[in-house]
Amino acid sequence: MEINPTSTSISSSSLSSNRLADLSQQIASGSRINRASDDPAGIQVSISFSRDINENAVGLRNVMDGTSLTQTALGGISQITDSVTQLRDLSLQAQNGTLNDADRQALQEQADQLLEGIRDSIDQTRFNGRSLLSEEGTVGIQAGDSRTDINTPNLLSSLADEGLFSLDISSPDALESLDNSLDLLNQSAGSFAASQNRLDSTASNLTDSAINAAASRSQISDTDIAQAISEQSRELIQREVAISMQAQANAGRSEVLALLNT
Repeated sequence: MEINPTSTSISSSSLSSNRLADLSQQIASGSRINRASDDPAGIQVSISFSRDINENAVGLRNVMDGTSLTQTALGGISQITDSVTQLRDLSLQAQNGTLNDADRQALQEQADQLLEGIRDSIDQTRFNGRSLLSEEGTVGIQAGDSRTDINTPNLLSSLADEGLFSLDISSPDALESLDNSLDLLNQSAGSFAASQNRLDSTASNLTDSAINAAASRSQISDTDIAQAISEQSRELIQREVAISMQAQANAGRSEVLALLNT
């Protein structure tokens, strides 16, 4: 006669305890993968998605900076355009034959003040210390694999070439100079607006990509709480059954030993 504890019950109880510990950790952390051994393939995919999400986040910040830059430039151009429009009105007024020289001189003084304000607007339209309207160049905005180049004009030089800063508003040529200056400003505004549209599209794509990557990562690495709790309850019941079986085995052995001793 052999009297042995139920080894199968002991083994099952040990496995159940380990599984319960894993489930408790998954429920507490909200993550199905808490160490590489939980799912080696899954953790690699999850890391890849995390890298994509982080890259999209950085790209989105870059795009937001680029959008702020274009908005700053467009705001400066808008102020300059308003001033040039006022200059055109003054020029039309100055060419009225009913005005005398003193009247025209007063209008020219107003024009000179507006021209000084235009110079100030060009100089003060900056983003993070960089001039946006007085230095011709390119600002690159990197967003993942996508890159948007924002072209910056030298309006100070271009408007001077149109004769704006040497403007005699009573001259017949003044209107042509002002109209050409307005066309130049509209072209620059259109260029910045086009860059802003591209950045808006890039931002939308990055946001969608980040949402999709986050959802995919969640499916792989996040704990299904309802399923985990259900499995935890099942494991608890199985452990209680194993303990009960072990107790019965121990009790049976004690009875056999008692009979042998009588």
